[in-house]
Amino acid sequence: MDTIKRGLAPVREATTLQVFLLALGYPLNPDGNFGQGTETALRQFQQDHGLIVDGVAGEKTWTTLFALKPELLSQISARWLSQQDIEAFAVKFSLSVPLVRTVYSVESGGMGFVGVKPKILFEGHVFWAELEKAGIDPRQHVVGNEDILFPNWNPKSYVGGLAEHARLDRAKQIAEGPALSAASWGLFQILGLHAKPLKYASVQDFVEQMEEKEANHLDAFGRFISVNKFKGTPLVDLLRAQNWAAFARAYNGPAYEKNAYDKKLADAFAKHSAATLGV
Repeated sequence: MDTIKRGLAPVREATTLQVFLLALGYPLNPDGNFGQGTETALRQFQQDHGLIVDGVAGEKTWTTLFALKPELLSQISARWLSQQDIEAFAVKFSLSVPLVRTVYSVESGGMGFVGVKPKILFEGHVFWAELEKAGIDPRQHVVGNEDILFPNWNPKSYVGGLAEHARLDRAKQIAEGPALSAASWGLFQILGLHAKPLKYASVQDFVEQMEEKEANHLDAFGRFISVNKFKGTPLVDLLRAQNWAAFARAYNGPAYEKNAYDKKLADAFAKHSAATLGV
């Protein structure tokens, strides 16, 4: 792992650091943000284990973390997507490897798990709609659950990291199926409500697959871009044609321009294509 410090840590490395510190008893929400709380926990860890207390995760800190939790390192790495997975997927869907890597890197930063739990975002407005579809009046459950249950999208509701699982767990106490359907899962952030259209036996079956490994996240993505269309064109064809604006609109929603999602995809594709060519 690279040397990282407060304010200068990539999300993936910061999340891994937080996951290991949490597993060793230092209270954190692994959210990829190397802020004051993470630095404080890191300094305490360094103090506790005879390391130089500088708040910087360098080679000695990483080595000590991994040595103290080798089983966690094995459990995490066993879930990772492999180059072979990507190449097999590319062949199956007649896509180039750079195209697959483009969505893989942009959609979730290449991180499908937070430790051993799949990366999720819980959508309170989707939960509201899913409760209604199940014949449950969401208004009867709002009090005390204002942060997980609301009729309209609220970006301020997200807390990130493993804390999203805590939100999901609270929602499951109201109704499990609608709650699982209201979370977006894994590398490609696919909502659980798509489970049945994507030919999973149930949303529970979908979630079990997402909890197993990133290769299953890639399989779900393949199902999604094959089944779903934008103006009559399957998403896989839009991706194959490098129609970034249409793919971004279909996959990321009407706010894609605000988020520059199409530009991020185009830039990532150029990067991965150059890497493949050895440029």
